[in-house]
Amino acid sequence: MNTSPDPKKQTPRSIVFQRLARQSVRFPDLAIESKGHETKALDERDRAFARALELGTIARWRSLQHLLESCLKRSWGNIDPAVRGVLLAGAAQILLMEAVPDHAAVDEAVNWAKKKTNTGAGGFVNGVLRSIIRLRGERLDKNDERAREWWLHRDIFPLETGEAWVLTKAVFPEEPTVRLGVQASLGDDLVLSWIGTVGWETTLVRAAHCLTRAPINVIEKDGTNAVWEGSHRALAEHLREDDRRRIQDRVSAMSVNLTGGLNPEVIVDFCAGRGTKTHQLHRLHPNSRILASDPHDGRRAELHEAFDHVENVEVVEPRRFGDVLGKVDLLVLDVPCSNSGVLPRRSQARYRFNTERLKSLVALQKTIVEESLPLLREGAHVLYATCSLEKVENEKQIDWISRRFEAEVVRSRSIEPAGLPGDPPSTYTDGGFHALLTRDSARLRDDEISLHSNDQNTTSESPENSKA
Repeated sequence: MNTSPDPKKQTPRSIVFQRLARQSVRFPDLAIESKGHETKALDERDRAFARALELGTIARWRSLQHLLESCLKRSWGNIDPAVRGVLLAGAAQILLMEAVPDHAAVDEAVNWAKKKTNTGAGGFVNGVLRSIIRLRGERLDKNDERAREWWLHRDIFPLETGEAWVLTKAVFPEEPTVRLGVQASLGDDLVLSWIGTVGWETTLVRAAHCLTRAPINVIEKDGTNAVWEGSHRALAEHLREDDRRRIQDRVSAMSVNLTGGLNPEVIVDFCAGRGTKTHQLHRLHPNSRILASDPHDGRRAELHEAFDHVENVEVVEPRRFGDVLGKVDLLVLDVPCSNSGVLPRRSQARYRFNTERLKSLVALQKTIVEESLPLLREGAHVLYATCSLEKVENEKQIDWISRRFEAEVVRSRSIEPAGLPGDPPSTYTDGGFHALLTRDSARLRDDEISLHSNDQNTTSESPENSKA
């Protein structure tokens, strides 16, 4: 990475500064932006640095903002958004990116602030970031008791490696639930919701999991799942070598594998997104006619591109399923949700969780179910899936579907996320929920269907959370 950039050229840091400035106006409704042309001129190493800095800052936004506010004499909200963005990125480099020298983090932040904002901003940014450096004390080994029980201490800043910084001042909140949210960089509403539904101990485990970095999982052509540790360029080449390979977390794959014992003629992937589950359905049911749709124009365009030459997959407009009305054997509902089971992978979701938004999502999920069920023929199956940990989006929705449509639950699984700071990437899995239901008048029992069982992640499922 070039630490002495040409002032006329965009650098990885300057691109991230601008993007975080825009995000600071949106907070807590953050979005992962597409980099597009902004990083096209960067080499692979600089693109990787920009990606790591941006995603790392977003993942620890609340923690970083709290520490920055402890060094300020003015309100965070009264600071120019561009300055907020550069302060967050600077603090992220100082606290989260060990390979970045402090002077490199501070100098480019100061120079950028001088050019892009008012004349006094450079000195202000310099003073605040140097205060962050002074706040950062010794680095604790992951086996140190204080690093292992970071939530008990007001002066411990936990890291994804299992290590932790001891701060020179106890600046984290006194109240334990608020402190947990700040240290793990989670919204208060989410922490309180978890405590209320699963208790303090499980909430601690979930919060610690949210400090980890989600690895890239590649499903190979033989169905095995492995963590990818190479570059993004090498990954793209690896995927191009065989179109049976795909990027997918093991828990996501487990849901579609529930349909492996079925023999559907017509499948509808109602909320297909970018087509991860559609690809899996195509490989698992090569003789089926598969219709995929999504209400988002951009994602639907990606579906068209991905399945342009796949004969048995059709991409259709929302609600335009034509001749398959009442003839669908398998309906896949991977519905929009709170994403609370995949927060290391979708860090922007950790701040926007609240009760009203959750109610809105639950209502949307019910609307999707109501709209899609007329597609089914007698005896069809429905695969309902979320990447949420919230019971109101999962078990309670399945109870409602069962009563509302006289459906039988063939099997359901609620899966807690796995992997803690300092653990090997291979231990990581997302959390989520999926259930297979049928409206068959014969009320199929679980033992009357041969379920596909080739996924490699059965150990992540807690027996008490699996209903046969």
